[in-house]
Amino acid sequence: MRDGGSFRDPSGFIFYENENVFRSINISYKKNFDHLVNSGLYDELVQKKLLIKHSEVKEEEHNPFQYKKLLVERIPFISYPYEWSFNQFKDAILLTLKIQKISIQYGMTLKDATPYNIQFKNNNPIFIDTLSFELIKEKNYVWKPYKQFCEMFLGPMCLMKYVDHSLNKLLINYINGIPLELVNKLLPMRYKFNLTVFSHLVLHNLIKENLNSNSNKVANKSTLSKTKHLNILNQLEDYVSKLKAPKTNTEWAAYNEETLDEKEEYVIDKQKTVLSFLKEEKYNICWDVGSNDGFFSYLISKDNAENLISFDIDWRCVDRNYLKCKEEKIYNVFPLVFDLSNPSPSIGWLNLERGSTFERFSSPDLICCFALMHHIINSGIPFENFIDFLSKSKKDVLVEYVPLSDPKCKIIFESRDDEFQYPSLEQFKNAVSKRFKVLRTNELKKTNRVLFHLRKIKR
Repeated sequence: MRDGGSFRDPSGFIFYENENVFRSINISYKKNFDHLVNSGLYDELVQKKLLIKHSEVKEEEHNPFQYKKLLVERIPFISYPYEWSFNQFKDAILLTLKIQKISIQYGMTLKDATPYNIQFKNNNPIFIDTLSFELIKEKNYVWKPYKQFCEMFLGPMCLMKYVDHSLNKLLINYINGIPLELVNKLLPMRYKFNLTVFSHLVLHNLIKENLNSNSNKVANKSTLSKTKHLNILNQLEDYVSKLKAPKTNTEWAAYNEETLDEKEEYVIDKQKTVLSFLKEEKYNICWDVGSNDGFFSYLISKDNAENLISFDIDWRCVDRNYLKCKEEKIYNVFPLVFDLSNPSPSIGWLNLERGSTFERFSSPDLICCFALMHHIINSGIPFENFIDFLSKSKKDVLVEYVPLSDPKCKIIFESRDDEFQYPSLEQFKNAVSKRFKVLRTNELKKTNRVLFHLRKIKR
């Protein structure tokens, strides 16, 4: 089966057979591919864990249009730039610049500069597009995807830094990059005086507009030396590497610390309960939805989950989670920005080019929802629909029932009128029992919250 997003590159495409990932290389890419492999560039990038590995596969039937068939190392989870936290996005940019700098030493250049060529393996960015390398011609180091880099990498990064972190979600609407004109409209004037921002976003946009207004004039073919190209790459790398995440507070950034301070016995009891519920359980894929900074994700991933996706709506929590995973070498937890009430949609050509959240992250063996139910109901989602979501699990669910009498609920729902309906514990039990067998329950200390361990009923 051919990948729905692999059709733009005339050099080849990705397809799947028996759970394996393959890349077909067209005859037209032969010269570039041979140089990539024979020059040593491929080996250096793979050795430094910058590029995904592949192995050649012999085809039984001759295909006159195909030069090579590659078996490609599979990435556990495919994520997109509008789901990344600040430092995930930053690391993706730095990887692209680093690969470009290495490539030109081998006489090659990246013909694409898009975050869709980056994925995360063991919480480190890795380049996945083997066909993105092409030979430099006539010693001209003009970077063809420079505009693409500015619209898909640098522009979104500056908007995340200087305006609002959530503006990387503009990439959902602008699948080919946020137009420079829009980037400049959104950026506050005071940040445009930074040399890098001015050169690559402001001045670049002015030059582009001038070229568009004088489209009838024949422009001379531009050229650039290797030294000048490296200077540009070094300037961009230096600027991006020094960027720090915005200091603005977010709603849930301090939630776990505050909860531990306010209700230490509750947190400790919940830890013990989770461990006791999962004592004999092993899962391949787990979703921890509303994971905050990953407190319970780490607990579950240690002995009970081979791969755990740590979803949260708060980018700062995800960012903190990501940096901790990197620092402590936690490889089986993958943090991601995710709004359960509005997950990433299918976008692009025929809505097949970029898959939705649920298309890409498979069916988990375990879904965990701690202290989440009341927030979903507050967003206008009926709790019956929340049960529908829990049913996406192939096997088990850990879900925390939060009663309306809970102090947090009283704050959240204080302005609701008499028509507002919130499920009682009994109603909740009846609802989940239609789809799950209740294996275990425990009322958590110092609260009336109840933790449920559910197993999906096979129909």
